[in-house]
Order: sequence, then C-alpha cells, then structure tokens
Amino acid sequence: MGRDLSFWKSNNKAVMDDKSIYTALSNEQYLEIVDELPILQIQNDFNSVFKEWENNNNQFYERGNESFDLMVTKQFVRADCYEMTESSMNKIIDIMIEYDCPLYDSMIDIRFDE
Repeated sequence: MGRDLSFWKSNNKAVMDDKSIYTALSNEQYLEIVDELPILQIQNDFNSVFKEWENNNNQFYERGNESFDLMVTKQFVRADCYEMTESSMNKIIDIMIEYDCPLYDSMIDIRFDE
C-alpha cells in the first residue's frame, strides 16, 4: 500500500484550505500563496540522506522492499512511499522540516503545522 507525504511552504497570503492547495500543487499549478523552494538544495539533501539507496534521476529511490517516488516542483515536494518504514518516512519529513515545510497527510487531510 502506498502513502504520500506532501510538503509546501505557505506564505501570509494563504486563503485556501490545505486539501485544495495539495490538489493544485499535485497538478503542478503555481500558487501565489505558496513560497518557492530551493529545489536543488532539497534534492541534494535527499541524495545525501538516502545515499545508500538506489536512485534513478533524483526521482525514484529504492532499497530492498522500500521505495519512494519524488515529485518536485518549484513550490511542492511529494514523496509517494511504498512499503516504507516509519523511520525512513521520518527522514523525509526531517529533510522538509529544515525548509519550513510541514507534512501534509492527504489520507487524513491534516497538515502538521502546529
């Protein structure tokens, strides 16, 4: 079973609910209410943290039974996780917290932003 972990950084103009923001960003729409992210730095962090994993073009990471697809736009990072351990998913969350991007869990429609 897959699970997606989604991240973005809202700015002071946020007037949409989290589910609508998630849907728009998943469809690669650009939103004025979301800040742009330092994508190259973020991808470098993923490569560093998951350096022991096989990596296909900074998009698909795999180690044993665990894997995730990484979707990255100027404003959005989503990791579609497959058979990932909690520890591995927490590494993804930790990377994105460094960029002030709290986790949005689309399965339960909650963004963990305090």
